[in-house]
Amino acid sequence: MEQGFGFLSILPPIIAITLAIITKEVLLSLFLGVFAGGLILTGFNPVSAMIEVFEMICNSLGDPEWNVRVILVVVLLGGLVGLLTRSGGSVAFAEWVASRINSRKGAQAATWIMGIIVFFDDYFNSLTIGTVMRPVTDRFKISREKLAYILDSTAAPVCILAPISSWVAYVVSLIAAGFAAAGITDQPFGAFLKSVPYNFYAWVAIAMVGIVIFTKLEFGPMAHAEKRAVLTGKTYDDSQLGASDDDFKDMTSAENGKVSDLVVPIILLFSGALFFMVYTGGYFDGGITIGEAFNNTDAASSLIYGTFLAVVVGIALYRIRGSVSITDSIQAMVVGMKSMFFALCLLTMAWTIGAVCESLDTGGFLASLIGSTVPGTFIPVLIFLLACFTAFSTGASWGTFAIMMPIAIPLAVATDANMSACIAAVLGGGVFGDHCSPLADTTILSSTGAACNHLDHVKTQIPYAFTVASCAIVGFILSGFMSNPIVPLLVTFGIFVVTLIVAHKFFGDDIESLVESTNADVSQESI
Repeated sequence: MEQGFGFLSILPPIIAITLAIITKEVLLSLFLGVFAGGLILTGFNPVSAMIEVFEMICNSLGDPEWNVRVILVVVLLGGLVGLLTRSGGSVAFAEWVASRINSRKGAQAATWIMGIIVFFDDYFNSLTIGTVMRPVTDRFKISREKLAYILDSTAAPVCILAPISSWVAYVVSLIAAGFAAAGITDQPFGAFLKSVPYNFYAWVAIAMVGIVIFTKLEFGPMAHAEKRAVLTGKTYDDSQLGASDDDFKDMTSAENGKVSDLVVPIILLFSGALFFMVYTGGYFDGGITIGEAFNNTDAASSLIYGTFLAVVVGIALYRIRGSVSITDSIQAMVVGMKSMFFALCLLTMAWTIGAVCESLDTGGFLASLIGSTVPGTFIPVLIFLLACFTAFSTGASWGTFAIMMPIAIPLAVATDANMSACIAAVLGGGVFGDHCSPLADTTILSSTGAACNHLDHVKTQIPYAFTVASCAIVGFILSGFMSNPIVPLLVTFGIFVVTLIVAHKFFGDDIESLVESTNADVSQESI
């Protein structure tokens, strides 16, 4: 922007995050953060600020390219959840899985593996797997906070590593623009692939889920949440607002529900979304590969089409089977759609505060904190730290990529820094913010998919995310001195394992011992 706001540009996200932590009223805190941004933009005129705020909210809701499509996806998925619940398919599936998984560890591992398999879109991952696995994790008294953490840690961290995902085309386009501006003739997609081994944050974040599951090294607020679930049977803190799936507690499930009532719509959802991703990517027009089609896809629209297909087939299937009438299916869909209202409010305010930060040039101010005199060996770690702070403050991983990539590439050229490490530092830092910022849309949707209070999800996940980020810092420091990613990656993992053991020793609980002593592993009970 022509006008600089300096330190004032970072006040709105700081106000929103601080108030959310203190008051636990996340929507009000977000609105106050947005209003603070409106005051700054309008010269502290309260009337003009209020008008500016609501204009930004309307613009966020009316964005036809992305936001409005995400809203449709969330609403349709909410309707599908209601439909699956009414059919009895969710209960039948949970019973079927519970008969084959006889431990808390197995239920968590199944969720983790499913999250890794669904690598092509983070929103799809959080909402769909949360819907499918929530009855199963509830069955084994796994806290909703833990489920939300598993969903979140296999969303953005997986998408940023996969060569085929809804993220890749966007990232590659930013790299291409940066290379063109810097006069670099390297192939952008190849540069992205070279950066993958250096993305220490994403690799360790994904691995941490599996390590915590199989070693039981819980610590901090997450350990307390798991202890509550095991000892009391409460998988969520029912004293908090928006903490559970209360919208469905009075819904009567069909008595003759079958596993196929859940599996058929979900398979259609997966296969339909994949088909439409290839379709909207132009594969059937000829001349491109499936990989190129995925990189060119319209992910949000594809999810709309796939979800709608699953809903229509689900209604028809239940009517043909005589388990749920069409009228009851529609009523269940309406209940499911209503259950997404809180998530949609959070998303709207998160998008709006992102727009405020863009208008204030928050990212530009933060980027200016890196001087051109910094030695090239420290450029990767400085880029990572700045990307982390930017993404956490704004809740926008893609926005952070857009801000930082045009800065990171010329900085790497000017200082002769490790280009692959610098690109990975931007991507890893952006994923960190997407992973744990209370303003991030994926964090919000992971809370929604797990039916977990949003701030409970954030406060239990932050210690884990910060542990991973702290270890990744070491990797980026080493990558500034080495041209090979193997040693930095191994050292990062080694430090992480030691840190996890120490954190568990001083701040953890032996959850599995509690399970054994209280007979909490209730694999023979009914749901």
